[in-house]
Amino acid sequence: MDPTSMNLGPGNNLSITIDGPITNNDVADPTEKVKSPTFAVDAPQGWDQVAPISKVAPLSSAAPKHAPMPGPTLRVSHPTIQKKVEGPSSPRILAMATLPCDTAESGDTQIIVVDNDLENEKEILKEESYCNEIVDENGNSRISAGSRFRVAVLSTLNSHTAKVDDPVEARLKNDLVIHGKLIAKAGSIVHGKVSTAAPARRMLTAELSSKRWMRANGALGLNFYEIVTESGEHLPLSAAPARQARIVKNVNEGRVLGVNHNGEVVSPLSTQLKHQAAHLAIRGAASATGVFSFGAVPLAYGVVGAINPSFAFLHPVGKNVRHRRLKGFGMGVISGLPGGFLIADSIIKGVEAVVKPGDEFLAEFKQDFTGEPETDASILSSGQGKVHGQVLKPDGK
Repeated sequence: MDPTSMNLGPGNNLSITIDGPITNNDVADPTEKVKSPTFAVDAPQGWDQVAPISKVAPLSSAAPKHAPMPGPTLRVSHPTIQKKVEGPSSPRILAMATLPCDTAESGDTQIIVVDNDLENEKEILKEESYCNEIVDENGNSRISAGSRFRVAVLSTLNSHTAKVDDPVEARLKNDLVIHGKLIAKAGSIVHGKVSTAAPARRMLTAELSSKRWMRANGALGLNFYEIVTESGEHLPLSAAPARQARIVKNVNEGRVLGVNHNGEVVSPLSTQLKHQAAHLAIRGAASATGVFSFGAVPLAYGVVGAINPSFAFLHPVGKNVRHRRLKGFGMGVISGLPGGFLIADSIIKGVEAVVKPGDEFLAEFKQDFTGEPETDASILSSGQGKVHGQVLKPDGK
């Protein structure tokens, strides 16, 4: 069909091209849902609105909001569904770029969430590695202490069975670069060992002990001492897990881990304290009922424990735990009885710190890292350290 030209006013012509049949449906305002048929407007700059058109034929009036410019074109096509005509919107940021170790800034760090299976998790924030280079008095570049790099664990560790000096293996997740030179490629092996191991204990023991007071959950301390490159070079270093709020959050297993101020992998103390505060709040609210609180408090504890078993046990309870809600109700009732908190605390035990292959976290350099490989050295009888220096042969041999 040939375009139809209609005079909308002195010096203003509107060109319309129609694709498909036009019924008596009104063409609505472009800011609302458009009845069949839909239309799109290709207007020159300066046309920011097309006035509503009462009927396609005849046209009564159509005037632009601002000073008109010649040649607007209205294309009309028959739709299959109703669509809403919307104006352009500002672009949205869909992802954040990962900063490499040699360019990331320390101020851009965020919280890491790894091994996450939350159904309603809207956004996963990952704290990025970063390396700060410094130059010594001799003009040699090195990575300063406090810089961070990401590792993925290859070993399985449990605070209940782990012993000090047990070996730990991990892999680099990002390249280490010094002064533009690739020192260690992502995928290189990182060797370490267990520095501390504290098994989980009863809540009552944790409350009465002066050592690790109030901390019933198990903890694992780790130290990394060398990187083995693809070429077989051994790069000595001193690093440990960097403090992070969360490194693992798996609600099905009930495995929630972070790194505390001592560099230990542990279930966060904040979870335990939050539930203990909720216990006190329920007792305080029920105390106003007087003698009725003897029945109200255990019932309230039981109901809340059934809804949220983690409340009753003071630590995350996985969704895979059998009869978790029934157990939560029972423990809640016990906790709500007069003096029941003593019984509950003698029963409730903290959770072990369990690190599995694939878990990722940030490691922090404790000393400056030069990236220089080890020279010929002899291994100590313990196999846990190395003596650096040249091997000298005895005289006469």
